[in-house]
Amino acid sequence: MLLRGIRIFIVVFVYFLLLFLVLITIDKFVLPAMTSGQATIRVPNIIGLDVEKAKKQVANNNLAFEIERKIYSDKVIEGAIISQIPSPKSLVKQGRFVYVTVSKGKELVAVPYIKGQVSRNAKLNLLKVGLEVGKIDYQFSDDVGKDTIISQSISPGKKISYGSQVNLVISKGPEKQLKVPMLIGLQKYEAIRLIEEAELELQNIEYIKDNTYFPNIVIEQIPPPGTIATPQTTIKITITE
Repeated sequence: MLLRGIRIFIVVFVYFLLLFLVLITIDKFVLPAMTSGQATIRVPNIIGLDVEKAKKQVANNNLAFEIERKIYSDKVIEGAIISQIPSPKSLVKQGRFVYVTVSKGKELVAVPYIKGQVSRNAKLNLLKVGLEVGKIDYQFSDDVGKDTIISQSISPGKKISYGSQVNLVISKGPEKQLKVPMLIGLQKYEAIRLIEEAELELQNIEYIKDNTYFPNIVIEQIPPPGTIATPQTTIKITITE
């Protein structure tokens, strides 16, 4: 068994040695013979150049030029070279093609009409065309339902760069409305309690002498009872001393 193992090892060793020698022979003798007499050119760097300049530079180096594809780019201006194959400074045979990718500039997309849409759908519709949701402002509205788009910062149909942001104003629905309670005739602290319960704000108390009423009675209020107001509306009351 030991002798058999040694024989297998020798056979494998000889095989790889011969393979190594063959590769060395090809690299040192066969390939140079195949390319002998053919000039090699160092590929120029044409990345960032416009197509016409790139063509001239490639032609000046006895190479051929071909546009492989055109793609959108946020970083490279329209008509400029984004990439090239072979890479710059590579050694190639003269007449070899240099394949390039050319920028189409920033991709433009049309802004969709999202006014009146529920905010979730509006955001999805922006994302579908490659736009992003920018700043969101929430406002009360009596005409537009809650969580619905009131307005958009960029007009529908306008073409803007792919990935741009569109600011939105979204409705919080109608602002809470309430009626100003009747305070006249109430004791001072009862009136104050009623103002707080109604989510109103007491701004000022004016005291006057009036022999018709007992002291600390509300005899006047602004706004008057029954006025339609919103939370935190300020109230002024006049109280007897």
